[in-house]
Amino acid sequence: MHGMAPGELDSARLRRDLSLLLRRRLTLYAGIGAAGFTVLLSVLAATTAPGRATPPANTPAAADPTANASQQQPVEQQPSFVLPAQAPQNGSSGGPVAISGGS
Repeated sequence: MHGMAPGELDSARLRRDLSLLLRRRLTLYAGIGAAGFTVLLSVLAATTAPGRATPPANTPAAADPTANASQQQPVEQQPSFVLPAQAPQNGSSGGPVAISGGS
């Protein structure tokens, strides 16, 4: 830089400053764009999350209360998730079983 005239040095500094300003703006715009894209994807993912099924187009009509009971189909029983009142007994005397070993 010893061989540069004062006007050339100012011109180089001005080009550098303008270049840094342009990079700063591009970085800011890229950050704003990335944040907006993230929000867009979040909304899209929230509205199309698995498990949120749409209701079927043709829902069955409610049963006629005046219909004969013999014409209705039997209702299938679902398994119960109720725990038994007493724990199952093993085949021996029914006393407690000690398990040894381990570390």
